[in-house]
Amino acid sequence: MKKYLTISEFAGLRNVNINSIRYYEKQKVLLPAWIDPQTKYRYYSPEQLPVLDTITLCIKLGIPLKELKKYIDKNGKLDEKSILENGKKVLQERISEIQLGLEITQFNLNSMKQNQEYTDQKGIYTRQIEERFILQAPFCGDWNDLIQKEQAAMRLFHDAQAQNMAPVFPAGILIRCDTEPVSYSFFVQVLHPLEQNEQILCIPKSTFSCMQIELTTETNIEKVLHENFQIQNGQPAILSNMLLNKLHFNSRHSEIQVPIG
Repeated sequence: MKKYLTISEFAGLRNVNINSIRYYEKQKVLLPAWIDPQTKYRYYSPEQLPVLDTITLCIKLGIPLKELKKYIDKNGKLDEKSILENGKKVLQERISEIQLGLEITQFNLNSMKQNQEYTDQKGIYTRQIEERFILQAPFCGDWNDLIQKEQAAMRLFHDAQAQNMAPVFPAGILIRCDTEPVSYSFFVQVLHPLEQNEQILCIPKSTFSCMQIELTTETNIEKVLHENFQIQNGQPAILSNMLLNKLHFNSRHSEIQVPIG
């Protein structure tokens, strides 16, 4: 094996651009093994290929080259073991994020499929809905203030994200008609509920009496409930977004769900 490789030979062994090799030298993370004092040509040794592989891996992981300097000791040696160990952690985090993304995507596809047969359903109908977990929070603001409601709903979604509970699109409002006045709570469905969180509510699998409405600022929810449903004491009515395969951007297509029995 040759003792030294030209910069083009060295770069060619890993299909790396020569300018990238020069940039790595500038950043002091991959210095030439020898520089010809007369021609100033750079030469690299085959033993430096693992260092190049490590740098390439860091780039794929999104680790800035300037951070690689933290792994270079005073003798100019790169601590590849520490880089690889940290790189493994980064990859594991990415895999977890991808797996969660796939789980949420599949959940949304399943929701679309389940809702499809009820698309544009008129009047009252019944449907069975599987067990679900929701993160809820009472709304204490002005119910007629749209901005306050939007902020409360978004805050709840962000809280669920911050607690790694995997919030999904089916979200909405719990309406308790057995209070005076009628009380409202925003909710977001979560895939990974935290049992110790007192805001988590389990809605068991049940048959629901349902009705679709377009939720606008003019919608009188209490009136709609009073005219169309019989609500048992202690049971909240659920106003949930319907995830359909086609929606207008400004749509507030929702479904009222009231448990039967």
